[in-house]
Amino acid sequence: MADNLQKRPSKGILKNSSSFDKQDSRNAKKSKETKWDEMNIIATLHPADKDYGHMKIDEPKTPYYRDEAESEDVLDATELAEKIRLSTGKPPKAMESDDSEDDDEELTPEERIKKKEFESKRKKHYNEYYAVKLARKLLEEEEDEDDDANVAESKSSQGNPSNS
Repeated sequence: MADNLQKRPSKGILKNSSSFDKQDSRNAKKSKETKWDEMNIIATLHPADKDYGHMKIDEPKTPYYRDEAESEDVLDATELAEKIRLSTGKPPKAMESDDSEDDDEELTPEERIKKKEFESKRKKHYNEYYAVKLARKLLEEEEDEDDDANVAESKSSQGNPSNS
């Protein structure tokens, strides 16, 4: 039995007990120290041939930046008067008519047919609202006429019992 007291217990899978492993913990502390290789760090910190994923964007400067001290937007009265004088002889561009006839000359016969079909369908579509409105009005008038005829017929049958 004395032999069993002198023996160390076999290592288990549970957490190490500090009472048995005092000598091992001293060795473990020494191995946990970090040693830095400073020359390697300096050499690999920012090597010239590596970009670390940063992109260099080569774009021209923004063209809209203006230094307010350099340019002042002052309206010159004589320049404005000259522009007005030149523009009075010409009609406004909005009033100019675009000749779509020139476009027809460039179209093939199939394209001309398609264009005419499209224009006719577009006209029908635009007129559809008015056609529905007219149809409703005609239906209402027809119903009113039928109602008037029914009222007149019922009055005549009530006034003259021999007709029924």
